[in-house]
Amino acid sequence: MRQIHPGLRNIFYAGFFLSLMAGIQLFLLSEQTETYFAWTIQSPLTAATLGAFYFGTMIFGFLSGRERLWANVRGPALGLFAFLTLTLLATVLHLDKFHLTSPNWFSRAAAWLWISIYFLMQPMLVIMLIMQMRTLGNEPERTSNIPAWTRTLLFAHGIVGCIFGLLLFFTPQVIIPIWPWVLTPLTTKALSAWLISFSIVDFQTIWENDWQRVKIMSIGHIIFGVLPMIAMVRYANEVNWLSIVNIGYLAYLFIMLVLGIVGYIGYIRTRRA
Repeated sequence: MRQIHPGLRNIFYAGFFLSLMAGIQLFLLSEQTETYFAWTIQSPLTAATLGAFYFGTMIFGFLSGRERLWANVRGPALGLFAFLTLTLLATVLHLDKFHLTSPNWFSRAAAWLWISIYFLMQPMLVIMLIMQMRTLGNEPERTSNIPAWTRTLLFAHGIVGCIFGLLLFFTPQVIIPIWPWVLTPLTTKALSAWLISFSIVDFQTIWENDWQRVKIMSIGHIIFGVLPMIAMVRYANEVNWLSIVNIGYLAYLFIMLVLGIVGYIGYIRTRRA
């Protein structure tokens, strides 16, 4: 069986640590990004939402680093590639928003650390993925196919996430006025990177079509579904709850949570069998 390349395993562990740091800065210190983050996020809810996604990625990184087979981490790896690529592009497009010359040493250090991470991690991941592709070994046999209704729901979830992600990235002027809380051109692109990477994970889950292979992705779906809803409850005063877009966003998170629970139950049942 094709094993995970050691270099890729190190990328996963580095992602775990860096996502933990970002999660603390954004989810726990949502109202203090001017001091403790790479750029100032006007909306604490936006900061908490991004932090929730980083905490989910932290779990992705930790569990992926502990895995043995490449097939079991292919989804997280491709999702990470999409996220790093889009976030790097968003950073380049809005470099003037970062605290690169801030008089506060902590926020300045956070900004330069962010720049260093995204300018280095993305090409490093590309190199590690190429090396992974050259690693010898066979694919594990599929022993527990995912039901058709689950794959259909994953496809629909992935398509919706991809459409909204592309709109957020390329037409922020259209999305910002209708989004249920305050966004800026930079935070729309940051949110877009997450939605598109989630779509990549959805599509890869369909392709893997085996409960055994998608355990990590299922656990990630649970966290990615729950924590952003907690952030919304925490900053409920920011949300336009009756907005059609907000209802759609909540449905998106709820379906993600359901997919994660179904996937993890499928994994547990298959393992017991």
